[in-house]
This record gives sequence, C-alpha cells and structure tokens, in this order.
Amino acid sequence: MAEKATLVVTAVPNQDEMPSVQEYLRGVLPLLVGAGGTSIRRLKTDRVVEGRAAGMTLVADFESGDAAAAMFESEAYLALIPARERGFREMNILLTKEM
Repeated sequence: MAEKATLVVTAVPNQDEMPSVQEYLRGVLPLLVGAGGTSIRRLKTDRVVEGRAAGMTLVADFESGDAAAAMFESEAYLALIPARERGFREMNILLTKEM
C-alpha cells in the first residue's frame, strides 16, 4: 500500500495580480480534489513569529505522494503555471509524510 502524504503549500500573492491568483486557485482546487486530495485547511497568515510571511497556506491529505506528484506533472496543472507565476511572488509546494 502506498504511503499517505500531506501537501503543504505556502504562498505570497502578488497584490498587483489578484485576477491571476483567482485564476490559479479556480484551476488548481478541482485538480487537487480530482487527484484524491482532501483539503484539511485553507489559511490566511495572521501573524509571523519567525521567518518570512506567507500570505496563504493550504494543507491537504492524499492517499499517496505519487498521486499528488502526478497531479503537479499533469497537462492541466502545467497549463496553470503562467497564472501561478504572475499571481504569486513566492510559492512553496511541499509533499510531506509522517515522521
């Protein structure tokens, strides 16, 4: 059986490109669900205690890291990359597993 994975995405939106942010989010959320992802939390940063601020964070669980990785390699996701690059100053996409 494949090992479960948790996707953690932190992002800093480009305030000058909010239409691109919305385009990316409208496109990526259905892809996450279609790949078997279960959204755990969508969060807005309230306060930074240490490190650099990320404006938004997504946490989602997947039955396997392979399923999540395949979604990011799909043609549908690749088509969203231009909107992602316009819409976000920074984005970290992390596939994690239990320690």
